[in-house]
Amino acid sequence: MNKREIILNLISNRLLLKIMFYAFFIFLNTYSASAQVKLYSTLEKKGFLDCSNNTMLWVDSTAKAPIQHIPQKKFVDLEKVKPPKNFLSEYRYDYWLKITIENPTIDTLDLLFTTGVHQSSTLFQSINNHIVAIAQTQEKRLTDQRLFRADDQYFPIRFFPKTQRLFFIKVNDYPKEKFILKPLLVSRFWQNHHQVRAFYEEYIYIIAYGFLIAVLFFVAFFVLMFYVLDRQKYYLFYGFYTISIALFNLWEYEHSPYFHFIFSYLPFLKFTGNSNIYAFLTHIFYFLFIFEFLGLNQTFPRIAKIFQWVIVFLTITLFADIIILFIIKRLDWSMWLYELFQNIFPILNIFLLVMIFRAKGRVARNIQIGSSFLMLGGLAGFLTHWFNNTPFVLLRIDPSILFVFGTLLEVFFFSIAIGIRSYQVQKEKNSLFKAVKESELRTLRSQINPHFVFNSLNSIKSYILTHRSVEAAEYLTDFSTLMRSILQNSKEQLISLRDELETTLLYIRLEQLRFEDNFEFIYDLDVNIRTNEILIPPMLLQPYIENAIKHGLMNKEGTKRLILKIEQSQKIIIRIEDNGIGREQSSLLRVNTPKYQSMGMHINNERIHLLSQTNDLHIEIEIIDKKSATGKTEGTCVVIQIPIE
Repeated sequence: MNKREIILNLISNRLLLKIMFYAFFIFLNTYSASAQVKLYSTLEKKGFLDCSNNTMLWVDSTAKAPIQHIPQKKFVDLEKVKPPKNFLSEYRYDYWLKITIENPTIDTLDLLFTTGVHQSSTLFQSINNHIVAIAQTQEKRLTDQRLFRADDQYFPIRFFPKTQRLFFIKVNDYPKEKFILKPLLVSRFWQNHHQVRAFYEEYIYIIAYGFLIAVLFFVAFFVLMFYVLDRQKYYLFYGFYTISIALFNLWEYEHSPYFHFIFSYLPFLKFTGNSNIYAFLTHIFYFLFIFEFLGLNQTFPRIAKIFQWVIVFLTITLFADIIILFIIKRLDWSMWLYELFQNIFPILNIFLLVMIFRAKGRVARNIQIGSSFLMLGGLAGFLTHWFNNTPFVLLRIDPSILFVFGTLLEVFFFSIAIGIRSYQVQKEKNSLFKAVKESELRTLRSQINPHFVFNSLNSIKSYILTHRSVEAAEYLTDFSTLMRSILQNSKEQLISLRDELETTLLYIRLEQLRFEDNFEFIYDLDVNIRTNEILIPPMLLQPYIENAIKHGLMNKEGTKRLILKIEQSQKIIIRIEDNGIGREQSSLLRVNTPKYQSMGMHINNERIHLLSQTNDLHIEIEIIDKKSATGKTEGTCVVIQIPIE
């Protein structure tokens, strides 16, 4: 073979190889067309590209298949697979998606890829026939832990020009009502626009639920503070009820990828697949509150027995659900309980409402109205969730404004009922307190009378012993008049200032007789004071006048003077003034009398204190020691200020 023939053979062989290569490439493209996505103008026009028609699915029911064996599994078209209606035991499977994505353009494309909202998704790529994990998303991740900060469902992927990539995606989820696999490629611009549009459509729900949660926690704090002060059990139960329903709403609120308060930091509580725990707690404390607040044990014993059995049943079910979730870890069983009680709870609420409407009274009426609004709101929320198929972006668990309104109205009327009950309880306590204090006042008044009688009888005794029968008779006549007045006034808690002054002046006259006009008495009454309209306690002035005469004037040499002056400004001001020896000197003279006790002053102080508590009559008493410029004692002045109503 010559040189020319060798060259021709080489050219023909290379041409044959090229033809075989292109034929094989066309065959591969034809074979994989059903699982290949090309990034053409559709993505540019719409901003997103639905890849469902070009995606294959394989379900690993054992969740144990080796990763490197996945490409050899029998994948089927995703569009031909019908997801289960109730996603219960299927949550334990691994769902594998297979998709080939080609960028035929000359541009580098930064896109976002998602298969929908799931508990977790792991992205694998086939590199040299080897499966390599390149990224993972998880719903429980916080913002700073995500691949794409704005939303936990997206994988950011960069596609270089004229390249083709084969992806495998493993999807895991928890039990829920709808399990949807919808692979999408979206541009970042479209995703941002999608979020902004969702905000304008859903912000009212965000505000409503945020306001509801804030109100519930505030009411719970407020009511629990009342429990600390008052120790009424219904405060405790209502506080826990409002906390439970707040947690129920917060659990739904925090399933949004944009809000993180409590449950986002406690993923084992957030991602249980349902809100059973919070729903059970809400109903348990709701029944306990109604049971305690309406006093069913006393008013309706039979209904109370039913309530007790319902509470026990719900409590046992709650603990069973906790065991299922956190010990056995069968989320599908818990979801089955959730679906079962979705039908039982409305029946329980209707039963509760019927029982509540048997109670009577203003308090029960507010409970009835509040419970009706709550039940109607819950029913409206259920129907909204049942008939509304519009997916939410910001709040992934379908919200209901009617449920928010129903709950707020229930809290409003329940708070009114609690306020009325608190007012009634406080009123009863005040009545009991007032009765006790009035009893103490009657006891004190009865102590004043014998104290005064003892002193007066001593004076009569003195007259008789000194053979002054005429003076004794006159004294006894005035004394009997005074005693009649005192006995009459002692029946009353308050008397007019006129009656008190008549009794006081008669007492001073008796003391002048007793001490044989040994002191001068000056009486000054403002003519503008309507003494018959001013109310004061009976025998208020007598102890201070007695002290002024007995301890101030009788131990003084020279001129003795007692002044009683009544004037009016903003208050009625009564001054009892003497020019006696003063309190310091008087106390020194009483040192040698160990058994002495100023009964009248002590009793009067007790009466003034009790009157301020029972009648809101705040009488101010000030005792002033009068002194000269050189510091010499010049007597005592008692200033009594009585408010004018």
